[in-house]
Amino acid sequence: MRFLADANILRIKEVIHGNYTSLLIFEGEISVSLDNQRDTQGNNVCGGQCGVISSPVDTTEVFAFHLDRVLGLNRTLPAVSRRFSFLNDGLPGPVLLWDASLYPEGLAAGRATVRMTWGEYQSSLKQKCWHKNISPKPDSDCSTVHHYEWSKLALFDFLLQIHNRLDKSCCGFRPRQEDVCVELGLDAECGNQKHIQLTNIIHRGHDPRHLVFTDNKGFFDRNEDNLDFRLLEGIKELPESAVSVLQSKRLREKLLQSLFLDETYWESQGGRQGIDKLIDVIERRAKVLLTYINAHGIKVITMNV
Repeated sequence: MRFLADANILRIKEVIHGNYTSLLIFEGEISVSLDNQRDTQGNNVCGGQCGVISSPVDTTEVFAFHLDRVLGLNRTLPAVSRRFSFLNDGLPGPVLLWDASLYPEGLAAGRATVRMTWGEYQSSLKQKCWHKNISPKPDSDCSTVHHYEWSKLALFDFLLQIHNRLDKSCCGFRPRQEDVCVELGLDAECGNQKHIQLTNIIHRGHDPRHLVFTDNKGFFDRNEDNLDFRLLEGIKELPESAVSVLQSKRLREKLLQSLFLDETYWESQGGRQGIDKLIDVIERRAKVLLTYINAHGIKVITMNV
């Protein structure tokens, strides 16, 4: 976090990867092995440690990182808020740590992605893929991802109401006219949900069993009567480490302690008062989730995988 927030910038380079365009910060000192920053095609993307600059509208990336850290999931990339006088009119925006292992086939091929439909996903949940290190049958709907990863993703996405992974077509809630799924007409796919593709399901090239939560576009303005419960569909277990934080009444304290470390983000949200409003939303959703766990007999178990 200190590197992302304070590192002197040697240069900024625009890098094309897959269908995306990103700006990279280059740090002055080479503090990590150069090989770690090359993709498998040998492209020297980063000369030391680098950060990817995101748009100022993507501020939930920073909150998502802190929530992930507090819940003990550890599936997001480190993110801080930072101002650049020469970008975005000096507005603060997220900077995420560059991770070359997300691009095992090179930048042009994009990130290592799991491709599966909603129907295949639901089937894989029933089969508990890779549970107890048992290899799935060849004709199963299993991906390379371990069963427990979906539970962690579902809990995380529900609290932040991130739907761009498990519900890109907005089938589980009432979307607004300005939501991407409505603008692109994706909500029309909800009549045949089984064939809808999951999106943005990412893992590191060398670690296909574990997910990396990227592009964490959450929504704090979605009311409790319009939450996307489709994100929890098929989930029968949730991680004890995260649920215990939600039950402990210490979620606010832990989030305040973590978020306070990012001075720029703290100030950009209106200080303590603004941060408290964001945490209010997460606490209300946590109560809803705990009620859902009890009502649906969801098992809360240790998931040290």
